[in-house]
Amino acid sequence: MIELRQLRYLIAAAHAGSFSRAARNLNIKQATLSRHILTVEKRLGMALFDRRTRGATLTPNGKTYLRTAQRIVGEFEELNAWVRATQSGHAGKLGIGFYTSFSAGNLRATLSEFHERYPDVRVRGFERDRDMLLAGIESGLLDIAIMTGETIYSGMARCPFWSERLLVAMPEGHPLAVYERIHWSDLEGEQFLLTERDPGPETRNMLLGKLGLPGNSLAIDMDDIGRDTVLSAIALGGHISIVAESALGIQVPGVIFREIHDANGHARVGFSGYWREDNENAVLRRFLDFVAIRYSLPSVPGPQPPFQQPGKEPS
Repeated sequence: MIELRQLRYLIAAAHAGSFSRAARNLNIKQATLSRHILTVEKRLGMALFDRRTRGATLTPNGKTYLRTAQRIVGEFEELNAWVRATQSGHAGKLGIGFYTSFSAGNLRATLSEFHERYPDVRVRGFERDRDMLLAGIESGLLDIAIMTGETIYSGMARCPFWSERLLVAMPEGHPLAVYERIHWSDLEGEQFLLTERDPGPETRNMLLGKLGLPGNSLAIDMDDIGRDTVLSAIALGGHISIVAESALGIQVPGVIFREIHDANGHARVGFSGYWREDNENAVLRRFLDFVAIRYSLPSVPGPQPPFQQPGKEPS
């Protein structure tokens, strides 16, 4: 059996052209290097170096053997580098679920920057409703789901990530279009169109909380359509809708957006990350650290990947 270190000795001697120089480069005794190379030659039954010349010259068999030895050592080092990168979260896979628009906003910006920083991580995105996202986390299909709110789910960790402005989507000819900012009271008596899919039900509950006061009529139509179709229907007139600012990337002719304001300024909706408490994917830990640093959040709870010094920012 030829040992890996013996292949390294062979390669070092061939590159140095001398056993003595190779030994100095490896910081070992020349006798040790010579003994191991001789052992390899005896086991192979062939001479790899011509010792009759000054220095160390490869024989024809030695040149052939060297090419294979370099490939083996190179692949082994690549394998070790991959293992280190995977265990530290610099390489691997990450399944992310969401139901917000990916056309703009913080989710798009976050995943784009994460990919630039960790190009060896393969991120797979899944757009589903809340129930499907939670099922994906439970089954292990997803590592993390990013959803609105801060709901507690058994067996899952969670952390608030970021918030986005709430906007009114309306036809460009709507009477409210002349205003740069809209207050909740301005929306009384309007006809809303929402999707039955997430986050439509959450938006409906928010509207009921803001406008569903005694004496106020609240007309909300819920259709089984996607957010893009909702905006296309808005352009036809007769309805308005409430969206997060990530929807600004969806360009629909005839639809404009206006900010919603309340007593504290911009009305906003919060987004949180949810993941299984027993998820040991090191890439998930790396992503959580990345989000915490990007949005100046407290350290996000979760398992630490190997080889990462405690308290050290991801590099």
